[in-house]
This record gives sequence, structure tokens and C-alpha cells, in this order.
Amino acid sequence: MKRTFFASLKMAAVLTAAVISVFSFAPLKANAAGLGAVTINSVSIAGDSVVVNISASDLPASDDGLYYLFAEKPYQGAPAGAPVAQAPISAGLNMSVPLGYQTANCHLYDKFQVAVKQGGNFVSVAGAKYITNPEALASGSPARKNNGKKGLILDGAKIGNGNTESVQLGVKQGAYNINITDIIGGNGAVQYGYNGKTYHFDSSKLSQYDHCVRTSTNQGMGMTMVLLNPRAGGKEFMISPTARGGHSNYYLMNTSDDQGLENLEAVVSFLAMRYNGKNGCGQVDNWVIANEVNAKNIWNYSAVTDEMTYAQLYSDSLRVCYNAIKSRNANAYVCISLDQNWTHIHNGSYYSARSMLEAINACISAQGNIDWAVAEHPYNYPMTWTSFWTPKNAAMVRHDANTPYLTMENIEVLTDFLSQPAFLNTKGGVRPVLLTEVGYTSTQGEEAQAAAIVYAYQRCVTNQHIKLIAFNRQTDYPVEVAQGLSVGLTHQNGARKLAFEFYQQMDGPNAGAYINRAASYMGITDWNGAMHAR
Repeated sequence: MKRTFFASLKMAAVLTAAVISVFSFAPLKANAAGLGAVTINSVSIAGDSVVVNISASDLPASDDGLYYLFAEKPYQGAPAGAPVAQAPISAGLNMSVPLGYQTANCHLYDKFQVAVKQGGNFVSVAGAKYITNPEALASGSPARKNNGKKGLILDGAKIGNGNTESVQLGVKQGAYNINITDIIGGNGAVQYGYNGKTYHFDSSKLSQYDHCVRTSTNQGMGMTMVLLNPRAGGKEFMISPTARGGHSNYYLMNTSDDQGLENLEAVVSFLAMRYNGKNGCGQVDNWVIANEVNAKNIWNYSAVTDEMTYAQLYSDSLRVCYNAIKSRNANAYVCISLDQNWTHIHNGSYYSARSMLEAINACISAQGNIDWAVAEHPYNYPMTWTSFWTPKNAAMVRHDANTPYLTMENIEVLTDFLSQPAFLNTKGGVRPVLLTEVGYTSTQGEEAQAAAIVYAYQRCVTNQHIKLIAFNRQTDYPVEVAQGLSVGLTHQNGARKLAFEFYQQMDGPNAGAYINRAASYMGITDWNGAMHAR
């Protein structure tokens, strides 16, 4: 699906120059120019207010002895405009402002800065922080659908309307895409009032997504939706200014000006509300923000070349989506998306997945840690080589943190990496991992594809940190087939491959027989050892 053109796409990107303001990630040093050592410890919703907790181990110099609190947009740097609160300087205090939810003065998406006056000017004395508990607004959120880990990227033509293939397969977790620019504008028949403005969304496009989510929910599936941002005529405001000069499949979301930011807030909030299980349109449990963001030139384009600057811009869009989604469904997972190039970099068009994971974590942690999750795509190396048990190049897939590639053969490398203290979530737990895209081609034989699927599923089952595996895909896709990626469970004409049977049976009462058959075919004598259970 999203792998279309992976092998052959030649990027003709026009790398436009962009001036990006990069915000400070660390607290200011003590006594630097009389700024003291001030820290914003937390920013949280409490009732109808935002409470900012501040402490200082060294008080800053000030013209008037006051702290000033500023609420800023993600794209703003130094304090600007009027402060939203003020209080006497002290070693520890709370400053509070009205949240203003569902008004033009809403602060749900703002970052908060503390400043003092020095020489008549406002000077920031602490790194900016965001609200970290948007779920406080999501009363009555539905329980997640945790019926199992076995997932599939769904074929839209086979959803409902008398087609029961996904039911026959026993799919427990469905995955699908939403283009956010599909929703905005269009026929404008659906009106949505949000934060003091009215937005108009396309009812015909929504009906298609409604059909997918509602049908899949009614069939008992948990649903994962990937939010994508393709170029659409008249909607370039949804694309980051750093990306508008390029040519790609999808583009970095715009949080760099008010029009893009407010539309992003509104459309994601609307979708999260529509699919929160309470509106008759079905339930989405997992939202993935963009696709394979480390491979930015192909799947999340921006002309920015500095990795930390790009990571900050993506983190801004992630946080906007996180606050929009969690304020509508407290139990939803909101995921970053990474590909299988763990430390390997392709000709400067990619960042490695590991370095991007580190950069995003640094940005989010510095500005208020939240419980984001990880959507990973651990395809084989090479992608067209299903028989990983007879590797093309064993050095490319290793069981250590410096492996060039992540595949299902060494997926424990990712969950071990995320188990490090610096990557834990706000509750001290390992972040959920969702394998939202992985597939095996049948071009090396249907038995090889079927065995690989059983192996991959068992690797998922035996790793407690992995919540689902969505195989790509239900039906062969012509462009991928032309690239040697016949990854469907069925052929294009609907004829079933052996993988259909193995997928269907691998989590049922006959699973042992299919595991044994796969192990025998792959030459694995110690199946339990091959699982690297976690």
C-alpha cells in the first residue's frame, strides 16, 4: 500500500530554502545573564483551567519582581503578545489560566513559557512546555478492542456489502488510511464548530471512511487509522511551508502558521470524535501520524535537512494530533511511524529509524512528555526476499542495537531499545509497539510466504510490548506486484494463496499444526528459541 514506488520512485524534489526557528530543548543555565535557574515542571488541565507548576533553584533578576506566563503557538519562539498571567517571583508556585476549551481562546494546543522583565523587555527564563494530560477532557472514553493481535491492511473493495472475507480470515485488527485533505472542504456538507470557528468537511468522503470503520468495528475488529497528508489543489495550507516546493507522496503537516495549525487541530479532533465509538460511526483505537517519517523525502516530505529541526517540526504535528485525539478518546494510542532502516541511511534521503526515534523522544521529553506509541514497519531485507532463513546478507539483520535493519527476525531489538529508561512513557512503562505494516511476497513460492507469516505472527504473540501486527495486504496490488512484491493473501483476481489458509488458522485451535509446518519448511529446530520472547 504505502510501499508503492519504494523500489523505483525517483525523487524530483525542489529543495526550497527555509528559515526555521528551533526552540530550546533544555532549561536555561543558572545565572546566565541573570536568568536564574527556573523550570516548568508540569503543565496540566485541572477542571476548566491550565495549571503551570514552576520551581526555581536560583531566582532570576527582574525589573519588577514578577513572573509572566505566555501561551504561545508551536511555531512561536520568544515571548510575544500579552502575557496570560503574572505572579510574584518565588522558588515554587502554580500559575493558572482558563483553558477556554471550545472557545476562540482555547489553550489546549499552546505551549507555555515563563518570562521576566529585564530592561523593559520580556525575557524567557525556562524552556517551554505543553499540556500533557489532554485526556482529562475525554470523559466516557470506550475501552480498547483487544480481541487479539492478528491484523491486516484491509482492501476497501472487500469491506462489507456482502463480502465476509475478513471475517473468514479472523482478522482481529484492521488497518486503513485517511487522507486528511480528503476531509477538508469538498462539498462542505458537514459543519463542525471548533474553538470558535466553523469548519466544512466533505460528506461523500466521510461516508467512505464511515463505512470502513463502522463495518470493521461491527465485525469485532480494533481499528488503526494512518493520517496522511497528500497534496490537494487549494489545500496547500495543510502542507508545511518547508515542504511546499517539493514533490512527494505525502508531506509534513503544517503547524507553522495559523491557517494550517487550526485546520489540523479541527480535522483531527473531528475524526477522533467521529470514530470514538459513541457516534454510530465505529471506533478507531490507534492513530498513526504520517507514514515512515524517517524516510522523509518519500513519505513525509520537508526540505529541511537538519535532523533535529525536522524532528521538532514533526513533533509539533504529533503533539497537535495527540492533544486532538486524546481529548476525544483517552484510551487511543497515538503513534509515530518508522520504517525498517534502523541504522541504515539511503543516499541522504532518509534518516535512520533509530536516530529519528531518539530525536523525536528528545523533542517531546523536553517540552512535556506524553504517551506516544511506535508504529513500526519491519519488512525483510531485501523487501523482495521472503526466505529470511536463508539470508541474502546476514550482516544486515543482527540481534543488537546497531543492526542496519529491523525485521521480524530481530524485532526484539526495537522493544529492548524502548525499554531503556530514557524512552519510557509517563507511567514508567515501555511504549506500545504496533507493527502496522509488514508483508511477504509470494514470488519465492506460496509456502515461503505462508511460513513467514506464521513466524512473524508468533514473534508478535511472544513479545508483550507488541500490541498488533497488520500484514500488508489483503489483496495483491498491481504496482507492488510489478516490483516483485506480491504480498497479498489473495491474487488480484481474488484467488486465494496458501497464505490465506495459514493466516486464517494461525491463531485458532489448529495453530500448532501450522507452526510445525512453518518450522519444518524454514528449518527451525528450536522454535521457542527463535522467538526471542520478551
